[in-house]
Amino acid sequence: MSLSAASLMRLLRRHELRVFTTADILTLTGIEPSAATKALTRLADEDLVSRIKKGVWVNGLASGLSPYEAVPYLRAPWPAYVSLYSALADYGVVAEIPRVVYGVSPAVPKRYRTSLGDFHIHHLPDRLIWGYEVKRQGSSAYPVADPEKAFLDLVSLALTPRSPLELPHRREREWPLDKEKLKRYARKFAFAPLTHWLKKEF
Repeated sequence: MSLSAASLMRLLRRHELRVFTTADILTLTGIEPSAATKALTRLADEDLVSRIKKGVWVNGLASGLSPYEAVPYLRAPWPAYVSLYSALADYGVVAEIPRVVYGVSPAVPKRYRTSLGDFHIHHLPDRLIWGYEVKRQGSSAYPVADPEKAFLDLVSLALTPRSPLELPHRREREWPLDKEKLKRYARKFAFAPLTHWLKKEF
């Protein structure tokens, strides 16, 4: 059984698939994996979809698509969420606007260069994968850390030896963060360099 390009685009619209997997198409159509890949490749040749990693695709006609929507798909089946500089810039905690999308996951760290942009997914242990929620913005929905968790994610990783990340730079006299929440969260990290840095900074 084959699937025409027009039928596949109608399927994407009907099910509002924005970032999706080849497995999603197999579930919805029941066609063979080779047929699904062939149909998706035809759409990619016409720039209607694009592949961002093996088995993961982006609907090029989806309105208001945010690169952040791709983050949970990039390290699947492990969870991943937007954090670090990306989340902090969105919240106005740091002034610098990153040129890549930053996320964290319990999976091994990995970088991606895609049609949606570049992604840097950093590693955190399973016990620190919390403090995020799904944010809805227009048609987009993606998991993102709250400001305090994104801040601690960044500081803890930046304080790790040989880290490629830099500590955040304060733009005002005080960080626009909930200090009590920071203290509560920091205790869960149980990371002495983080605790010491926070005492000096706050």
